[in-house]
Amino acid sequence: MRVDQKFRAELVREITDFLEKNWPEAASEGSTAITDRQLQAAAAVLMVSVVEADRTSRQDEHRALEEAVGQALDLDADTAAVVLRAAEDALARGASFAAILQSLEAGCSVGQKRRLVEALWRIAFADAELAGQEEYLVRKIAGHLSLTTADIVETKIRAREKFLAEDL
Repeated sequence: MRVDQKFRAELVREITDFLEKNWPEAASEGSTAITDRQLQAAAAVLMVSVVEADRTSRQDEHRALEEAVGQALDLDADTAAVVLRAAEDALARGASFAAILQSLEAGCSVGQKRRLVEALWRIAFADAELAGQEEYLVRKIAGHLSLTTADIVETKIRAREKFLAEDL
């Protein structure tokens, strides 16, 4: 299925609205509910941030990123690519990383936070090299999400095991 430009433009606008408008207002109003769509947008933005953390983006990382976004959001490959580009566009436009983390911390269950951090670790392992900047960013995100050290280690181990199993 080919995703048309109109759909991409609408998706970019929707993600940008979530990142720039809805979340800061929701956080300031004390709302703790986060929608699946907001979680999906945040996951895509955070995943892009991890890929860009080491300042050397490789094709295998982008491929893993598209697959992770597609799996997490239950999207076909073309739509996952569009979501990924929309997240990149939102970051390029200065989406508030702090607002994203604050909303995720307040609105996600511990299980959602663990799955998100595990997906971030998986992206960091995608190029078979865990750069210091990538590890730092994933740990920092996990800390902002109030995950324990045990959660961080467990999610890292699971992600690494999945990476190694896929690589064999």
